[in-house]
Amino acid sequence: MEVTALTRLLLTALVMQHCSRTSGTGFRIIPNSLQLFEYKELTFICEGFNVSAGLKVRTIKNIVPNCPNYIDTSRANCTIDYIFVGDSGEYWCESGDGGRSNIVNIIVTDGPVILESPVLPVMEGDNVTLRCINKETSSTPTADFYKNGILIKKGFTGNMVIHNVSKSHEGLYKCRFGAGESPASPLTVTGDVKLESPALPVTEGETVTLRCRNQRNPFYLQADFYKDGNHIDISSTGELIIHSVSKSDEGLYKCISGAGESAVKQLLVKEQTPNHHGSGTKTEKDRRAPQRIPFLNYMYLLFWIAIAVVLILQLLVIGLLYWKKQLVLLEVEMSEQKNKDMYNPSKKGKKQKDTAGACDNLSFCLETNHSTKPHTEKGKIGPTTTADRNTVTVILTVSSKCHFHILRYMCSI
Repeated sequence: MEVTALTRLLLTALVMQHCSRTSGTGFRIIPNSLQLFEYKELTFICEGFNVSAGLKVRTIKNIVPNCPNYIDTSRANCTIDYIFVGDSGEYWCESGDGGRSNIVNIIVTDGPVILESPVLPVMEGDNVTLRCINKETSSTPTADFYKNGILIKKGFTGNMVIHNVSKSHEGLYKCRFGAGESPASPLTVTGDVKLESPALPVTEGETVTLRCRNQRNPFYLQADFYKDGNHIDISSTGELIIHSVSKSDEGLYKCISGAGESAVKQLLVKEQTPNHHGSGTKTEKDRRAPQRIPFLNYMYLLFWIAIAVVLILQLLVIGLLYWKKQLVLLEVEMSEQKNKDMYNPSKKGKKQKDTAGACDNLSFCLETNHSTKPHTEKGKIGPTTTADRNTVTVILTVSSKCHFHILRYMCSI
C-alpha cells in the first residue's frame, strides 16, 4: 500500500511538472495564417522556450525539416517556402527539455476562397475582423459569412467586423463567394485573465505597475509575468512594478494566472524631457512653461534685431564720416595745387628778369671792354700802360661776377 501511495505521488508530481511545461506557462506557436492557398509560404514563431535546450516544430506525422531559425534565447521561427494540401494538420513547438506549445490547426486548400481570421485567441471587448479572400481576383469580393454552418451575414463586401466581441461569438466561421467556399476556422475568445497596463507611452524614470486580473476567480492573485515570451517574474499579489522605467523595459508583456493567459500588451517608453530645474520629472509649472516659450523667443529675437540695427547704423555713420574726411582732404589738396600753380609763374618771371639783368650787365661789361682798347701806333700794338692793366682787371672782375650770378641762377633752376 505504501508503494502504491508513493507511486501515485510520483505520478502526480510528474503530471504537475508536465502541466507546468505546457502552453499554460507561456510556450506558444504563432502562425502567419490559419488558412493558406496551396504553394504559399507558411511561417511559425515559437516563443517562451529555452532555445539552448533545442527546439523543433512538429506535426502528428513528423518533424518539420530545416527548422527552426533562432531569433534570440527564447524565440525562433520556422518557414515552409511552399506548402501543399497534404501539409494540412496540427502543428506545435517542442523543446528538448520538455516544453510544448499550444496546437494550431493549419488548413491548406487548392480552392479559390479562404477565410482570414485571428490566429490567436482574442480578448472580450475587442473588435474582430473576418476577411474573405478570393484567389482569382485582387478586388474585394461580396461574400456571405457563416457561423457553425448557419448564415449570419449576407452580401458583405469582403470583410465582416464583430464589434465588442464576447464568449458568445466563439465558433467555426467560413465564407462563401459565388460558387467557392472557404474552409472553416475557429474563433476563440478569452476573458478570464486580463493584463492592465498603461494605454499611452510612459516617460523614462516613472514607476509603472502591470496588474494581472483573473476574472473567473478574483481571489486568485498569483500570476506569472512574461516579456517578449521570456518569464521575468512571479507575483503573489498579481502586480509587476517597474521602478524608474527606461527604454530597455519596452516590449510585449503578458501574464498567466491559474489556467488562463492574458492577451499581449505593448509597453512603450518615451525619452525624458529635461526641464528648467534639471530634475527628471516635469512639474505642473514645467508643463505650463512651454506656453511662455514662444513669447520669450520673440523678445530674444527683437533684442538681437535691435542690436543688429544699432551696429548697422554705427557702420553707416563711420562710413559717412570717413567719406566726408576724404572730401575735405581732397579740397585742401586741390586748393594747395591751385596756389602752387599761381605762385610758379611769378617766380619764373622773376628768374627770367634776373637772367636778363645779368645778361645786360655782361653786355655792358663787354662793350666797356671793347671801348677801352690801348692806343698804339698805327698798325702796331704798343706796350701796355698801367691804366690799361687796371681796365683789364676791372673787366675780368665784372665778367667773373656775371658768370657767377648766371651759374647760381642756373643751379637754382
